[in-house]
Amino acid sequence: MVRHSDPEVLVVGAGPVGLVATLFLQKHGLRVAIIDTHQRTSQYSYALALHPRTLRALDEAGVGKKLIEAGRKITKVAYYEGGERRAEIDYAKLSSTHPWLLVVRQSVLERTVEEALRRKKIKVLWGHRLQSLTVDGASVRADVAALDQVATGYPIARSEWVIARTDTMRPRYVIGADGYDSAVRRFAGIEMVERGAEQIFSIYEIEATGELPGDARVMLDRDVTSVYWPLEKGRCRWGFQIRDASAHAATPARLEQLIRERAPWWTARPTEIYWSTLAAFASRVARSFGAGRVWLAGDAAHQAAPIAVRSMNSGLVEGRDFAAAIARARRSAAAAPLLQQLATELHQTWESLLDPAHTVRALPGADAWVRQNAARIFACLPASGDELTALLGQIGLTA
Repeated sequence: MVRHSDPEVLVVGAGPVGLVATLFLQKHGLRVAIIDTHQRTSQYSYALALHPRTLRALDEAGVGKKLIEAGRKITKVAYYEGGERRAEIDYAKLSSTHPWLLVVRQSVLERTVEEALRRKKIKVLWGHRLQSLTVDGASVRADVAALDQVATGYPIARSEWVIARTDTMRPRYVIGADGYDSAVRRFAGIEMVERGAEQIFSIYEIEATGELPGDARVMLDRDVTSVYWPLEKGRCRWGFQIRDASAHAATPARLEQLIRERAPWWTARPTEIYWSTLAAFASRVARSFGAGRVWLAGDAAHQAAPIAVRSMNSGLVEGRDFAAAIARARRSAAAAPLLQQLATELHQTWESLLDPAHTVRALPGADAWVRQNAARIFACLPASGDELTALLGQIGLTA
């Protein structure tokens, strides 16, 4: 039996997906608790661009306006082969309230949503780890450890995280938004299925002088893909797919070499690397998005290469939709199957997204280069939902 002090929904993971899911759960009048193993929101992030569909969802959550004020609108994504501009997607042609991509840092998104939750008197329980999760019919038990940092070691001091206490929660539902190594998914016994080879990227955020293009640019070389994103004035981000992790180096010389090889159209001069990292991305999807009382959203349920920024964007909408389905199920037992229907539809969508060779096709009259690279273009197009189909249509593709 759920105690009055227990949340109706426990959200595990306070990244963008978990935070937004919590905000929507609160809007539906549900008692909600959100926990995260870490101590704060991220400082650096891979996710960068919000899709038009996502922005509409964030408007519903009441945070869209603030994010738009903090971000940068991009209306075009161009596809390059060497120095030649081969294709262009124009978001301004969309019939949408937000006909553009919004470039905004994940850290800004997280802080904005956390502030909105704080105004609703919902506090993120940072430093809290899900220790165990058991489901027995309609009964859910979640054991949550509160972590504390203590100093250890002599004569050299160091710190370690220890369990200060363990509390038991008995929510009606759990949403796992705890990322690629999801504890919720593991406790639920849901496997991930590989849908493509791992991709490794060297990522650089830099300052530069000279002309910085205002559109996003995707470079399709023979067997590697790269991307350029404009950021704040005088800053940009590069992502270069590399064949082996040993090829990464956070040095100006390596950055300039990659730019020369992949982006001969670049004319600006890098002046400072203020962040660089090596990241590996797998293409995989969970065998299911959950069942009964436990559900998965975002990277806990799916992962993909980063250029299209689909995993986070889809996860934000999934958080909204799971919140609405849980609210309906709370009001009527007859609505409970809607949760399973939603999970099934999401799984089918992601199976298609991760299989571009069988999902996208060229229309009659499509440019020969576009036709040849249809699957790669599809995988690198930052869009979701109906707008993905509309944008593909601009260059003679359909899904």
